[in-house]
Amino acid sequence: MRRESTPSELEARGEAFAALGDMTRAEQYFVAALKAGGEPGALVRRLVAVCVADGRYPVALEYAEDYLRNHPNDADVRYVTATVRAALGDVEGARQSLRSVLASRPELVDAHYALAIIERDGGDAMAADEQFRHYLRLSPNGPRAEVARANLMQSVPQ
Repeated sequence: MRRESTPSELEARGEAFAALGDMTRAEQYFVAALKAGGEPGALVRRLVAVCVADGRYPVALEYAEDYLRNHPNDADVRYVTATVRAALGDVEGARQSLRSVLASRPELVDAHYALAIIERDGGDAMAADEQFRHYLRLSPNGPRAEVARANLMQSVPQ
């Protein structure tokens, strides 16, 4: 790693190891690229991706949250944080993160769908219905449109 000292060289090595499936080594190179002054947004996204691919969700969440402390308006990383939180069973944290994402990026269809699923699974049919309808307005023929339509309420519960 000492020979490959520029952020771009370190990042390239990280990508090479990720392509080989060595996510731990890829993570090490991406961290080194960050420390060498690489672009934080892109590198954190790659760090989160390799940690998730390796099943290390808590580590992925830690990288994302550290980044968000300095870049709180990055809705894409906040969305990924929400999905990782959901995978870890932190439903309330995922819900809050998704609502934050949608406050700044209401056009993000995947966030509407993810929030709809969380609300549905949490028993809030009205909130789920609202999010499924947002998803369908934005992506009527999207990859999850059939599931969203199947989850719409036919009438308002009493």
